[in-house]
Amino acid sequence: MAKNQITGNIVCDTNVFINLLRDDKPTITAIEKIGFRNIVMPVITALELYKGITNKSEFKAIQEFIGSYSALQLNNKGVELALEFIKKYHLSHNIGLADSLIAASVVVADLQLFTFNVKDFDFIKGLKLYYPPNLSAIKRKKLK
Repeated sequence: MAKNQITGNIVCDTNVFINLLRDDKPTITAIEKIGFRNIVMPVITALELYKGITNKSEFKAIQEFIGSYSALQLNNKGVELALEFIKKYHLSHNIGLADSLIAASVVVADLQLFTFNVKDFDFIKGLKLYYPPNLSAIKRKKLK
């Protein structure tokens, strides 16, 4: 990823970036309201996007796309927290490796996560989720 310094304040999950790449209008509107400069891409998401390419043309397009966002890197604290999330939530909530690493990175950086898969994250204590005002269809966690 080209940019190393975090300049934004909303981390987007892989599904948000995939929707952007598919020119999904509600997602584009949500990102425009946040501001492209305020969006951060986890390094795990970059890996997932690269994994999804099938040819050199897609590779070049994904490389340029990824390079246009600030990167949220993994660090030791994030990896340790991801391990804790796996131990705590794998059996009860079936948290995956990528989701645990993304969530841990967001918690360690004290940022917010924008995802369309709220159910994959809303049980994680300390993780702040971002709900775009124009996407009321995203299910919020029910407060107890």
